Amino acid sequence: MALAAALASSSPGAALARTGAPEPDVFDADDPTVGAEPLPTLGGADPKRVDEDIVLAAQKVRRTIQDAPSIITVITREQIQQRGYRTINDVMRTVAGFEGDRWEGNGWHREAFARGLPQTVLVLVNGVSIVEPVRNMVNLDRKIPLEIVERIEVTSGPGGILWGSNALLGVINIVTRRPSEGEPLVHALVGFGDGPADRLQFKAGLGLNHRFSDTVGLFAHLNLYTTEGPELTADMQKVVGALPEPAEDGPTLYLPTPITVASGKRSWFFNFAGRLELGKVALDWMLPFEDDYRPLATGGAVLTENYLDPDRPGTVTRSSDSIRLVNLSYADRFADSAVGINSRLYLVTWDIQENPFGVYSASPVLYASYGHTRDLRLGLVSDLIARTGAAVDVDIAVTDDLTVITGAEAFIDTQRGIQQHFWASDVLGVCPEGFTYAPDDPYLPCRITDTLIGDVTRLISGAFVSADWRLHDRFALNGGVRLQASDAYDPTLLYSGGLVWELLERTHLKVFASAGLRPPSTNSTHTRDTTSGVTFQANPDLQAETSSSLEGELNTTLLRDAGPLRDLFLRFNGAYTLMDNVIGRPGGRFENSGQRDIVSGEAMVRLRFDAGHQLWANYTYTQVFDDAWAGGEIRNFARHMGNVGGTLSLLGGSIELTGIVNVKGSMQDPNRRFVADPSRPDLGATCAQLSTQAIPSEHPLSRLQAICAMPGMGDGVWVFPGTDVTETIRPLTLVDVGVRFKNLWRDMTASVFLHNLLDHRYYEPDFFGDPRVLSRPQPKPGLSVFAQLSIGLDALTGP
Repeated sequence: MALAAALASSSPGAALARTGAPEPDVFDADDPTVGAEPLPTLGGADPKRVDEDIVLAAQKVRRTIQDAPSIITVITREQIQQRGYRTINDVMRTVAGFEGDRWEGNGWHREAFARGLPQTVLVLVNGVSIVEPVRNMVNLDRKIPLEIVERIEVTSGPGGILWGSNALLGVINIVTRRPSEGEPLVHALVGFGDGPADRLQFKAGLGLNHRFSDTVGLFAHLNLYTTEGPELTADMQKVVGALPEPAEDGPTLYLPTPITVASGKRSWFFNFAGRLELGKVALDWMLPFEDDYRPLATGGAVLTENYLDPDRPGTVTRSSDSIRLVNLSYADRFADSAVGINSRLYLVTWDIQENPFGVYSASPVLYASYGHTRDLRLGLVSDLIARTGAAVDVDIAVTDDLTVITGAEAFIDTQRGIQQHFWASDVLGVCPEGFTYAPDDPYLPCRITDTLIGDVTRLISGAFVSADWRLHDRFALNGGVRLQASDAYDPTLLYSGGLVWELLERTHLKVFASAGLRPPSTNSTHTRDTTSGVTFQANPDLQAETSSSLEGELNTTLLRDAGPLRDLFLRFNGAYTLMDNVIGRPGGRFENSGQRDIVSGEAMVRLRFDAGHQLWANYTYTQVFDDAWAGGEIRNFARHMGNVGGTLSLLGGSIELTGIVNVKGSMQDPNRRFVADPSRPDLGATCAQLSTQAIPSEHPLSRLQAICAMPGMGDGVWVFPGTDVTETIRPLTLVDVGVRFKNLWRDMTASVFLHNLLDHRYYEPDFFGDPRVLSRPQPKPGLSVFAQLSIGLDALTGP
C-alpha cells in the first residue's frame, strides 16, 4: 500500500484524492477520523478506524505522526481553544523539546527555543517562512491571532532537507483556517481581561467563513487586541552603564531600590487575514499592524522614571515588528492522482520600527555626559525589508511501495533604509559636527541619522529530492538530499535518512538522521558603525551555521477502546545534535566561533476518554556544550522542563475544565551582579563608601564620586567591569486554569482563563549571556485573567 503523498499546502480534498476518502471539515488531533477509507499506515492496522494524529504539512506529505520519519507534535484549533492559549509562544511552552515565550532585551525579542537555543527555529505560515532576515528571528506574540489558526505542526530537529534555510533545530508550521462547510457564516468574539501581567485587555474579532461551491470558498478574519501591558518588577534601577561591545567597557550605576513599572501606554495589535479559494488556486494573506510599548530598556534600565523630575514621566520604547504575507498557490493531481503538484508565489514584508528606542531615562548622569536633561534614546527605522519567492513541489507515486517527492525554491531578500537616529542638544543654535539643526524637533534640536545596516539584496535557492520506500508491510525507509545555495554563502549539501519499523501493532520505532542550515543574519554581515556607538561589528565573511542530528523515537498506542478509555499514547525520543560554524560575537564582532554539542531527550504521554476527558504530560531534558562558554556548558535555559495538563468534560461536553502546570528547572545567568561588599572593592562600591574617601582628582574613581554627589544619586551603587558572576535562577512553576461553556445558546461559547494563577513574578536569563548589556535577569509578568464570548451570528436568524 503506497504511502500517501499529497503535498502539505495543497487542499485537503486533493490530499485525499488517492484514497477516495471524503474531505473532513476539520483535521483534529483529538478526533482526526478521515472518513470511510483510512489513511494508509505501516501495517495497515485498524482498517475501519484510524485515530492517529494526522500530519498535513510538517513532512510535505500526508501521513500519521506515528509513522512519519520525524518527531512531530500537532496542536489543533480545538486544543488551542480548550487550553486558553493566547499566542503561538504560549503553545510552544507546552511542546516537548521546545520552550516558548522567552524574552531578550526585556521583551524586544519574544520567541520560541528549540533544544535550549534561540534563533534556531524555522517558523512557517502555510509553508512560507516568516523568519526575519535582519535578526534571524520572529516575535511569536499577538501579531498572529490564534483565531486564524487551524493547526500548528511542530517538528523537532533539523529540517533542512525539505525546508532549507533556518530549519536548524526545529520547524513550526502554522496552518491557517480554510473555508469550510458546517460552520457559521459569520463569527464574532469579544473579550476582556485584567491583571498585572496584562492590564485592561480588550479583544474583538469578526470572521466570515463560507463555501459558495465545491471549488469556491472564502475565509476572512479581522482581529483587534489591545492592552496597557504588563507590570514588571525590576529588583533594582539601572541608571547608566557601558554600551554594547565593541564600545569600551565601564562601570554601571544602580539605585538599589526595587521598582514595579508599567509602560503607561496602550499597546494594540490588529490583523486582517484570510484565504480565498478559486478551484485549484488559493490566495492566503495576513496583514498585521501593531504598536507595542516596553517600560524597560533592552539593557534593563527603567524607562518610566525621570530622576531629574519625579513629577515628569519618562519615555518608554515604542515598537512595531509586523509581518505581512501574501501567498498565491496552485495545487492539482494528475495521472490518475499518481502525481501531485503544488506551486506558490509569495511576498513577505517585515516592519522594524523602534522609535523612540529607550536606552536610559533622564538622570543627572546623562545631564553631565550629554549636555541635556532628557532621556537617552535612539530611533531605529526601516524603509523596506522584504522577501519575494517562488516554490514548486511534486510528489510521484512511482509504485505502490515507492513515493518520490521533489521540489525547488528560490527567493530574494531585500532590505533598504535601516537607519538609526541619535539626538543631542544645541549650544546657542549650533549642533555638534555632523548633526542637523532642527529647532522644531519635539525631542532635541540636533539630530543625526546613520545607516545602521547596509542595503542588502541576496538570492537564496535550493532543490531537493526525497523518497519513501516501503520494503515490507511493517518496515519503511526514507531518505533525501538538498542542495542549498546563495550568493551570500557557500553552497551546502543537506541530507536526511531514516527508517520506521512497526514492531507491534500501533508500536513504531524510528531511527533517522537529518541536517539543517542557518544563513548569517544581515545585521551580522552588514551592520555599520554609528555616531551613538550602540552597535556591534559586522563580519561580511561569515559562513552559514549548520546542524546534524541523529535521533530515535519509540511510540505506541495502547488501551484502544478499553472500557471508558479511548486510547493511551506514549512517546519516548532522544537525539544527539552537532552545530558547526556557530556564530557568536566575542569582543563585539560577529565570528564563526566553533561547535556546539546538544544532548536531548523527551517523553510524552496522553490518555483520552470516550467521554471527552483528557490527561497529558511531557518532559524535556537538554544539555548544550560549548567550549566558548564558561564551564563548557550553556546553562541560560533549564536542563529539565515539563508540563502536566488535563481537561474534564461535563454535561456531555457542554462544560470543560482545563488546567496546565508548567515546570522549569533552575537556570544560570552570567551577569554583572549587583554587589556592595566592603571586603570586595574589586566588585563595586556604594556612593556612601565613595563619599567618605579622599580621592585624587586624577583617579578614575573621582568621576564616580562626583556623580554620587548629584541629586538623587546618594544611594547609588557602582558595579565595576571585569567582575562578571554566574547567578542561579531558581526553579519555576506556572499554573493556568480555565473553564469553557460551550453551546450556551446555539453556537455561543463563553470562557474564562487565569494565567500564572500563582502570580509568580519571576526572572529569566538573557539569550546570549551578555553581562555588560543585560546585567540583571529579565523580569517576567505575573497573573492575568481573561474572559471571552464568541457566537456564530447567523445562528441569531437561523431556524
